[in-house]
Amino acid sequence: MKESCSFKLEHYKYCLESAKRKGYKFLTLEEYIQNKSKVVRKEKIILMRHDIDHKLSLAMNFAEIEKSLGIQTTYFIRLHADYNPYRLENYKVIKNLTEMDHEVGLHYDAGFARLFNENAEQFFKRDGVIFENIINKKISGISCHEPNNSKNEFTISDKNIAKFGLKYQAYSPIFVKDMKYISDSSARWREGCMCNFIEKETPKLYITTHPIWWHKKSPLENY
Repeated sequence: MKESCSFKLEHYKYCLESAKRKGYKFLTLEEYIQNKSKVVRKEKIILMRHDIDHKLSLAMNFAEIEKSLGIQTTYFIRLHADYNPYRLENYKVIKNLTEMDHEVGLHYDAGFARLFNENAEQFFKRDGVIFENIINKKISGISCHEPNNSKNEFTISDKNIAKFGLKYQAYSPIFVKDMKYISDSSARWREGCMCNFIEKETPKLYITTHPIWWHKKSPLENY
């Protein structure tokens, strides 16, 4: 029986359970990049991505559900958010995510350097070094924060990504065009909830969520 769509965490779990029942294979973005040529075309794939815009602690709501189902996903973490990744409770979250074998990448702010008249490329490289020191690991990919508002800023694209030693950027055509891409931006699925695409068994799904919108009983829990 299909459950009513909502931004409750129980519905998120329902969506994952439904996908597993229908035979979907969950991959991190890094795994997809590494194995794209080996992925069977008839195989149903879901790439689940989480952009942590606010409150890193909310990532664990998703991570615990995914752990219970044996699923690994990709989390992008900001350095310039209102959370400090080095703060004890936040650092614990990062450690937990990596220990659960989730992929962790950098959710970078394209226009931040311009606010201080700094060189954007050098600023991005510096952020990358800082972030890799935090997670004590080389990152494979990055995701731009609010890409629609960053079109006139310095951004990482498929054209310049190699110079930064990265394997992918999250808005590459291999994700957003070769697969069906949906996002819960501003707590709104513009083409309908992800459960609808799972129910229809859309072959290749690329799904972006923002934990700030998802709750147990009320959105007020996250503010």
